[in-house]
Amino acid sequence: MSTAFHIYQKGINLVCKNQDVQYDGVYMFTNQRGIQKTAMIMPPDKPTFWVSIYGSITISQIGKESPNGGINEMGLVVEQTTLWQTEYPALDERPALGELQWIQYLLDTCSTVQEALNAASIIRIGQSTSKLHYLLADRHGERAIVEFLDGEMIVHRENVSFPIISNTPYNEALQEIKIGQREWTHWGEYERNSMERFHVVSQAVRFESDKVPNIDFAFATLASARREDTVYSLVYHLDLMELHAVTARNQERVTIQLKDFDFAKDAPAQAVDLQNLHAEHVREQFEKYTTAFNHTAITSFFRDPLLTSVFKWEISDEMIQYFAQYPDTFL
Repeated sequence: MSTAFHIYQKGINLVCKNQDVQYDGVYMFTNQRGIQKTAMIMPPDKPTFWVSIYGSITISQIGKESPNGGINEMGLVVEQTTLWQTEYPALDERPALGELQWIQYLLDTCSTVQEALNAASIIRIGQSTSKLHYLLADRHGERAIVEFLDGEMIVHRENVSFPIISNTPYNEALQEIKIGQREWTHWGEYERNSMERFHVVSQAVRFESDKVPNIDFAFATLASARREDTVYSLVYHLDLMELHAVTARNQERVTIQLKDFDFAKDAPAQAVDLQNLHAEHVREQFEKYTTAFNHTAITSFFRDPLLTSVFKWEISDEMIQYFAQYPDTFL
């Protein structure tokens, strides 16, 4: 499910995210500049090819190159939540990539929201397994919500009075708030919970004139929108280029600073299990990224008993090994 929102008021620029899912594995990866990449996608789709211009830190429950969200060294943030109404574009002449690798592509190649929207228009999401919509924000305070409805990319930018995504189409959620709706008892549980989270966040970000939003306020707002299955909460501080995080298993708030990492092509990528990350000496707890680390992350996801029972997938050991080695194919 999940909730994400952008705060850009009184000189403060924050992107906030609750990740809600019945699986608590979560990992962070650094991604280097100057890496030639090919999308992991099968025919008849044509894969997207690109070179990473910017380094980034991404958060993933599935493994490297399949991020749930992240921030690059230019201060572009891309986050997502589930939207079941999503319908990605049909097969056409544009190159394609997956719905999570779409996030990595934008972080690799774009420095601003405008650049990201331009880039997104010339590629296509194909062969997806998740239905998502996206929140984009940059250091200049620009933001956009991107949805894929009826096979078309819909960009909400000029009318984003409440820059929030839960699990309701943005225009529909915004209309419910504008008409003063406060209860959704006639809706199903999933839809009602989505609107309740959208509403509580929209109320919180209506600041009074003497209030200045900060990290504590951001986490308090995230706490108000938590669910029982909230695995982690993130606050990206775009002005300070920091990522603040807490997890369900570890409520100790940790701060990751992008300036502490070397994103040069010849510098080794880094990785860490976010559930085990502690507040003191954060940088020292990251380790050199390895295929073995990625294999552990991917295996824990695809071999999780609850996820397997829900999605009924049959993922062979050979396929898991292929996914784990995929980043090693880059130049």
